[in-house]
Amino acid sequence: MFMPKINPTSVQRLSSVFGLAVLFFTLVSCEGNTRLEWSLENQSSSELTIIHKSWDYAGLPAETLLISAGETLLLGANDVLGGQPNPWAPASFIDTLFIYNSTGALSTKDWEETDTWAIETEELKKMPASWRHRYTLTVGDGDF
Repeated sequence: MFMPKINPTSVQRLSSVFGLAVLFFTLVSCEGNTRLEWSLENQSSSELTIIHKSWDYAGLPAETLLISAGETLLLGANDVLGGQPNPWAPASFIDTLFIYNSTGALSTKDWEETDTWAIETEELKKMPASWRHRYTLTVGDGDF
């Protein structure tokens, strides 16, 4: 039986190449992440009362929050597996959103309409794909 002579240097090189290939495929196959953030910007002249609930917390009661004039409040954030460069409709993760001014008037701003939100998309990382989508709903005195 013929046994070929194995050069130890060749085995080390082959091991290094194999290790790099495994590392490369591991990094390429990672899912990535998409971060979604919803905020309300109060451009009115009074404090606002926000009643808010997201789809993720269907079993919990809605939150009641206060936001001062000129402030921006983060309503919620969600991380989704997989890097998605295209934003979703902002209302797709919101179950309830009532906005009242200091006199108790309810906002007429249609938060379910995508065009009423400012959407900012940012690529955080290329490999694995990582994106952030920021959704901002701005409310002013004319929205009551």
